[in-house]
Amino acid sequence: MIPVKPEIAWYESWFDTSWYHILYKHRDFNEAELFIDNVCQYLALPSESVVLDLACGKGRHAFYLARKGFEVTGLDLSARSIAEASQSAHARLQFHIHDMREVYKADHFDVVFNLFTSFGYFEDKADDEAVLQSIAAGLKSRGLFVFDYLHVTHVLETHIASEKQVHEGITFSISRHLSESWIVKQIAFVAEEQSYCFYEKVRNYSPEELATMLQRCGFTIIRSFGNYRLDPLTAESPRCIYIARRL
Repeated sequence: MIPVKPEIAWYESWFDTSWYHILYKHRDFNEAELFIDNVCQYLALPSESVVLDLACGKGRHAFYLARKGFEVTGLDLSARSIAEASQSAHARLQFHIHDMREVYKADHFDVVFNLFTSFGYFEDKADDEAVLQSIAAGLKSRGLFVFDYLHVTHVLETHIASEKQVHEGITFSISRHLSESWIVKQIAFVAEEQSYCFYEKVRNYSPEELATMLQRCGFTIIRSFGNYRLDPLTAESPRCIYIARRL
């Protein structure tokens, strides 16, 4: 079996493989579009808004934001994802490889979206704060940040310890475990006559910890939601969604 090399961060190795995209190709595009519709309606965003989709992956949210008329930039560390997303780029929709801990363009965006738990990856919590600080720096004065993260209580109550999924003839054996600091998913499979093992690892930040971090990094929270229908955030919510404004 080929494990992830310890000197390579899990998100650098796993996200840039074709197998990652095979495993997650079933993600619900209708749900993603419904969430974008609900958020844009709530925010009443002007059509000329300049928008950043940070950690955009292959661009499913960015594509839909662009179809709604916004000027959209998608950023991601995965060269494979950006190469595929860029095939659909145009004058008002651009994609670039970028480390989200670094400022891309200062004082440039009206709204930044960070969606589908694309946060909390780093071994050092200071790096997570660097992400939020870079987002604040990239927003115009009083710009908005839409932050969609898992709800740790919901994960603790509903997680499945192990399962198998079959996609495109590949059987993915998935196991999950929870620690004081992390939510970890291990993915093992055989492809091209070779065994592989990758993992995903995100911080189990509580809503309160996320709120404190946002405030420390220059944001004020103006609204919280608990799912993609924008119902209120409660202890039973499946998601922790914050709408924050740069101070």
